[in-house]
Amino acid sequence: MKKTIAFCLTLWCASTLFADPAAMPRFAIPTARSNGMGGDHVAYTDNVFSLLVNPAAIMRTRQNSAFTIAPTLFSPERTFGLIDPIMTMINSGNIDELTNAGNLLKGGKIPLGFELREFPLSIAHVSDGFGFGIWDRIFVNPNIIGTTVKLDAFADVIVPIGMAFKILDTGEHIVDFGFTVKPFARVKLSEQRSLMDMLGTGNGDMLEDVAVPVIAGAGFDIGFMYRWDIGLSAGLTFDDIITRGAVVTNLTGSDNNSYFVPFSMNLGVACDVKIGRFWASAPNFLANTGITLAFDWHDVTNAFQQNDYTKRNAILDIGVGLQLSLMDMIKLRIGMNEMLPAVGLGLKFGLFELDVAYYGKELGREPGQLPAPALDVSIAFRPKAKPRDRFWTRGSLVGLITKSDKKAPPPADDKYLETEGSSGYPADDPEAAAGDAVNRMDDSLDASQ
Repeated sequence: MKKTIAFCLTLWCASTLFADPAAMPRFAIPTARSNGMGGDHVAYTDNVFSLLVNPAAIMRTRQNSAFTIAPTLFSPERTFGLIDPIMTMINSGNIDELTNAGNLLKGGKIPLGFELREFPLSIAHVSDGFGFGIWDRIFVNPNIIGTTVKLDAFADVIVPIGMAFKILDTGEHIVDFGFTVKPFARVKLSEQRSLMDMLGTGNGDMLEDVAVPVIAGAGFDIGFMYRWDIGLSAGLTFDDIITRGAVVTNLTGSDNNSYFVPFSMNLGVACDVKIGRFWASAPNFLANTGITLAFDWHDVTNAFQQNDYTKRNAILDIGVGLQLSLMDMIKLRIGMNEMLPAVGLGLKFGLFELDVAYYGKELGREPGQLPAPALDVSIAFRPKAKPRDRFWTRGSLVGLITKSDKKAPPPADDKYLETEGSSGYPADDPEAAAGDAVNRMDDSLDASQ
């Protein structure tokens, strides 16, 4: 753990030696679950992705990630329709081949692209105040605007490590604080070319002189979470307080810049109502049935910088989502993010999770400037994590100051056995057993602290 923190500090210090850093997109792992209900919600993120959405939530979260594959396709209908005519045009040099796309070119703006997340790197663990993840993401976004192709692409590897602490815990009202350190590596490509210049060129020659740097660095986030036991919650995060990167090498071309991710502050509220909260003796299939409503204002400071033409319209920072949960197995979702609608479906059977989302993504700076429909699918195996009795989570900060805290018992979960000599889970619980490898990684990280 100490070596990891020292490595992150070294990367950050190296990146600050360069003047005038350039901005780059933030490091995130979008999910089909969040995309189907209006984007990330800082007050409703009780899963492994709380490491990047709101690190305070890892105080009350127990989950592992064993395997995930999550592809997304932008403008699916146009993408499939344009593959043949564009490839024919590039190979033959005949611009008339574009007419085969017909109405797909109507309007002169065609947002395209895809991304692949968490494959092959999808290891994560979050449990009772500590978490880590090893994730990758590939993002490719070529936009055809008139006769120009603007390409933005990157491939990320992120290794977030987070901790959370209790500020206040009365049983009825809870306030938690958390932080995440995010070491990262990114391969980045950004280029703009005329379609006419691309005619007759081979695929290898087209990007021969383009700079493709490999950027390494680290970032730092903090978050707060308030929970009321009736199902209300509120979140506040300060993302990328310090996120800096330096070019360590170039795959092609030459890029000696340093990079940073702009700071953002995010606010959110959520209401999660389940039948089991009000009907204590409800059968299990009814107790976990309920409805969730979440509202978020992303990048709050952007609203006060609207005189800067390089900033996005602040109205695009609003997100809202609604989820209907049936027996904690079927999730129906709708939402709005970036002023575009979203719908989603989630299925959960034990450790297996399937999520599908169809939503709108605004690739421009203004509403309706460059909207793209996106189809997102996620197939994941996420076992439960063992409860942990971490020394820094046994009492709250307020309790320490007022000396009102008593020694808390080890965290309990009726699906796990905490008897001496046991592996931490019953032999007939395959969901817990599937997460044992990740739990052992957590044990080794604890031992290194």
